[in-house]
Amino acid sequence: MISRWKGILNTLPEQTQLIAVSKYTHDANIETLAQAGQVDFGESKPQNLRDRAQKFPDLQWHMIGPLQKNKAKYVGKYAHMWHSCCDIEAAQAVAKHVASAPLPTLVQVNISGESKKQGVQPDELPLFLEQLSHIKELQLTGLMGMAAKDGDAHVAFKLLHRCRADILRNYPAATALCMGMSNDWRIAIEEGATMIRIGSEIFGQT
Repeated sequence: MISRWKGILNTLPEQTQLIAVSKYTHDANIETLAQAGQVDFGESKPQNLRDRAQKFPDLQWHMIGPLQKNKAKYVGKYAHMWHSCCDIEAAQAVAKHVASAPLPTLVQVNISGESKKQGVQPDELPLFLEQLSHIKELQLTGLMGMAAKDGDAHVAFKLLHRCRADILRNYPAATALCMGMSNDWRIAIEEGATMIRIGSEIFGQT
């Protein structure tokens, strides 16, 4: 596990951050990786994020999965960053539980072309961001998107890159470009990702 993790880190450009997706692994593996220097971890279930944030308070926990409003309190209280914002009502629910500094937030954009996948449609992004800008407890820091498993990742990631370029004039702090997972992170790096999220390639298949 450590050798796989180091191999990925040694490949990344200096400006690219690695989020270790720990949702399928054991606490012991998280502790081992943290001792080796990994700080940022991703969880897809709010309750798991809460539990692990309490167990490992010195680490930074990223909420990366879909969110139901009734679990919003866990994100507001325990997340270091929220990656999957794509619903204004859920955003308002999270905001009610942010106690201190604004929560860094990535807006999820549907770049896969799959209608059933979560995310704001690219042409609806300006309106969504305008609505989000009124929620002061959330700080827009960039965009997140996932390519279709059977699609062209280059095309999808180029689309997300263009979306970010289009919004920077009005939202200059939204510089983060989160894209790429275990199966396509190398392509994401080629297309300018500033943040990648890797689980199985670090922790192994479960």
